[in-house]
Amino acid sequence: MCGIVGTVTVDREHPPDADLVRAMARLIAHRGPDDDGFLLAPGIALGMRRLSVIDVSGGRQPVFSEDGAVGVVCNGEIYNHLALRAELEARGHRFRTRADTEVIVHGYEEFGEGVIARLHGMFALALWDGANRRLLLARDRLGKKPLHYAALAGRLVFGSEIKALLLAPGISRDLDPEALDDYLTHGYVLGPRTIFRDIRKLSPGHLLVWEAGHVRFERYWQVVVTGDDRRPEGELVEELRALLRAAVRDRLMSDVPLGAFLSGGLDSSTVVALMAGLRSEPVKTFTAGFDEAGFDEREHARRVARHFGTDHHELIVRPDMVADLPRLTWQLDEPFADESAIATYYVARMARAHVTVALTGDGGDESFGGYPRYVQLARDPLVTYLPLALRRRLPLQALVPSGARGHDRLHRARLDWPRRYAESHAIFPPHYRARLYAPELLAALGSRDVLRGYTAPFIEAGGDLLGGAQTADLRRYLPDDILVKIDRMSMLASIEARCPLLDHRIVAFMARVPADLKIRGGETKYLLRRAMAPLLPETVIRRDKMGFGVPLDHWFRGDLRGFMSEMLLSPRLAGRGIVRGDFIERLITQHDTGAANHLRRLWALICLEMWARLYLDGEGWKQQPACAD
Repeated sequence: MCGIVGTVTVDREHPPDADLVRAMARLIAHRGPDDDGFLLAPGIALGMRRLSVIDVSGGRQPVFSEDGAVGVVCNGEIYNHLALRAELEARGHRFRTRADTEVIVHGYEEFGEGVIARLHGMFALALWDGANRRLLLARDRLGKKPLHYAALAGRLVFGSEIKALLLAPGISRDLDPEALDDYLTHGYVLGPRTIFRDIRKLSPGHLLVWEAGHVRFERYWQVVVTGDDRRPEGELVEELRALLRAAVRDRLMSDVPLGAFLSGGLDSSTVVALMAGLRSEPVKTFTAGFDEAGFDEREHARRVARHFGTDHHELIVRPDMVADLPRLTWQLDEPFADESAIATYYVARMARAHVTVALTGDGGDESFGGYPRYVQLARDPLVTYLPLALRRRLPLQALVPSGARGHDRLHRARLDWPRRYAESHAIFPPHYRARLYAPELLAALGSRDVLRGYTAPFIEAGGDLLGGAQTADLRRYLPDDILVKIDRMSMLASIEARCPLLDHRIVAFMARVPADLKIRGGETKYLLRRAMAPLLPETVIRRDKMGFGVPLDHWFRGDLRGFMSEMLLSPRLAGRGIVRGDFIERLITQHDTGAANHLRRLWALICLEMWARLYLDGEGWKQQPACAD
């Protein structure tokens, strides 16, 4: 696990600025505190920071081919590297290390760009082909590891985190209005955009090839949920259990201490159960909890820990965490409104005192059908019993309650399914735009359809409602929210997080499982519950999803009230030309009086202002704010 950076130029006479690349690597040293390494040659500079996990003493990067013509830096793990290594050695390649990264250079020599599709794991990599002066960037199938780039005149700059790219001269700090629109709508920026106009994300399952100043992209993998596997239920149950066990076994590969994040929910308990069956020593497990009972999962986690005899550790997150918010915001690079990132960081920091690698249950909801919103897709009687054409013509106001909640429900009732789903979990749906957005932002956006990022994959799935929703979430919510959260927060704590439920073979398998084997009679994750029933306590199998929420509402009505007011009522936020101050005041008033629950909206605006103070005001983005003890 590590972080990578680099720059390449068409100018062969003058190598890129080595000091720049070293500075870029230092800025992301939290991703790899153990070591660094660089490839410096005319026109190319690659750098990396290493968190040593495999071949601790011998696996330094960059890793080179036998003749030195091909060099690679990689962030992540290649879980099938032993099988690839055996195949390549049989073809005559000689290996110098035991590290998984070395299979990439020899695989490129043997298969060219086709080696990327042979890799099983989580990775973002940069490979320099010196003989052909070609740079290859690649990102894993589901986007577990990040990779950002800026294509400028005659050169390309890239890195694991945006903050590193901002050190490079010539990269504009101008904001992308469409990225702001994405953030205010969803709470995160949808790829391939970033909040900065000049910087982009490499999409999951894609290659970027730079050659002679020209860039081309190639997609090597993409998931579409079809639900077309009609084999008997029992056969699917057995195959899923085998896939789960194999995915966990692959992720136990480590030369350093290893454990698991445990909430006591079905997904994390599945991972711990399979780990316990594959290891002789007790699994180290880690849980974050809260004083507020409705958000605290510690007792659920304790039951699972006792059942499997784990070496269990836990902590309580309290509202004094505001002292750490600048550092967490700095680490996220972009405005990011998923409050569960807070708890994720704390549990990762606690785990780092005991282990270097932690398995997590992230990604199960998208594939297995675990979100309550999947169950609720067709439950509104306005939608279930009235065709869309009638809903758009009839006066439905009398059928919904008054107030903000009724207004939102009435609005969604008049939408088709893709837009209805996209808006159902939006923070500020598009009909808020005219009231919330400052005139400058409205003018820049014109008639842009901010929901297209969700509706396009929903429609492409072309099958049942669940398949459309899952396809949209796997391509949008998963890589741009869930995986951003787990990568940035675990890396800030210098811990490697592995997500076995996101093994691409499991995702592809579940994409073909019919909808009625994912959700049945209102029960989510039906097939996963069947597969894990022999291994997990019945209380876990039957438990509903709780989520990894944070009790911000309790805190903002109490200890954090002053913090919220300072962030949202300061003229600095309204003066940025992004949102309107008068509308923010109205949201706060409605929330305080109980007229509406605007918690997610207020938190999104707080995160935006905190980010702007660090990245836009002065030079604060260059410095890592101190984290409270």
